[in-house]
Amino acid sequence: MNRRDYLVAGASLGTAGLAGCSFLAAAATPAPNVPKQRLDDGGWTRTNQASETVLERSYGPVTIEAVSNTVQYVDEQLQERVASRTLDQVQTALSVFFATRVDFSPDLDNLPAGAGRAELLSQVQSNARETFEQQMRNQGLTDIEKTGEGTLDIDTGETADTVKLSAAYPFQGISFDVTEGKSVELPPTDIDISALLAVWHHGDYVLISGGAYPAQNFDQVVENSLSEGITVTVDVDLGLEPEAYRTEIRGLVAGVQ
Repeated sequence: MNRRDYLVAGASLGTAGLAGCSFLAAAATPAPNVPKQRLDDGGWTRTNQASETVLERSYGPVTIEAVSNTVQYVDEQLQERVASRTLDQVQTALSVFFATRVDFSPDLDNLPAGAGRAELLSQVQSNARETFEQQMRNQGLTDIEKTGEGTLDIDTGETADTVKLSAAYPFQGISFDVTEGKSVELPPTDIDISALLAVWHHGDYVLISGGAYPAQNFDQVVENSLSEGITVTVDVDLGLEPEAYRTEIRGLVAGVQ
């Protein structure tokens, strides 16, 4: 498993598919407010923050511009624990989180006669999912499938529309040297991954947030024959807790504003 952190998405996660580019305009959009204390307590580390213009469209005399600001995090505490349990052979971040704020000018609540409002919100939601899935593929995840839709109550009182996804992370196997010329190997296999994407309207802007996490523990027992008289048994248990990660991701998303 020598891939770099999977799903550590680019600066435009959730909004890159919309179009446009303007650094000067992007610089004016504040970052989303994330639940910093929860992130700190959970051992999360910010890995990137970036802004860009993601939409510019005219409706008659009105030109609408949308600008995003995205922050990304990895669960570094989990990453370090997995590395320790595998003698530093597995360095991948297995849980990730992101939040994006999209500002519109003029803002959505002040469009003349509501011009294009429903279309813009629909486009943001559709492209958020498309870009999220593409980022998953770019980072080596396979078999990405939608597993459901739903809603999530946000701490600020709104209700987010959510999409649930499943995927597979191709664990490439690891090898442990036992003696010179002899090693114990764990064969390649897949680790199930779950992901959540949420989109909602907050104030005069749109928020997109979500994350991915292991959907199963990794626990393998492998017997390797080193000679006619020696058989070595290796038990690797990463101690992953899918339900705890699911609850954590949902809580982090709910805390964005």
